[in-house]
Amino acid sequence: IFDKKGYIVTNNHVVSGGTDVNVSLSNGTTVTGKVVGTDPSTDLAVVKIDGVENLPVAILGDSDALQVGETAIAIGNPLGLQGTVTVGVISAVNRSLDDIDQRFKLIQTDAAINPGNSGGALVTADGKVVGINSAKIARAGVEGIGFAIPINQAKGIIEQLIAYGKVNRAYLGV
Repeated sequence: IFDKKGYIVTNNHVVSGGTDVNVSLSNGTTVTGKVVGTDPSTDLAVVKIDGVENLPVAILGDSDALQVGETAIAIGNPLGLQGTVTVGVISAVNRSLDDIDQRFKLIQTDAAINPGNSGGALVTADGKVVGINSAKIARAGVEGIGFAIPINQAKGIIEQLIAYGKVNRAYLGV
């Protein structure tokens, strides 16, 4: 939840194809959220919940200031286990992956990112959100390679999803 109006940022692949989703809050309450907008190209989506007071709002950090070796905390619901927290380090910044279609460079971390962590926050030791947990490499012999969408790059996408329900991109056509 990134503002008091009830907007929540998550991954597109978490809400893909849906218009209404169930949102479980940290106080144990489940509310219905409306998918405001999605962007498959960046794997980002925004959901809005209404009628909930005193929402805890995440403080956004500066993903451009991250340094390799800095503490990384991944928060999510792997395997349906709500509120799971795993700790590691920032393994790399500005990471490109050939395996997935992506619009921008990713943050690599060894904090465990498992199925269900998608859309959760990647935070620094001081609790500031610097990324949106998005993917992991799951191959035999590979451990501790997870990726998050940098929050600085996500901010503009989030603003457009709220305003237009989609991302308006320029293109040159002939």
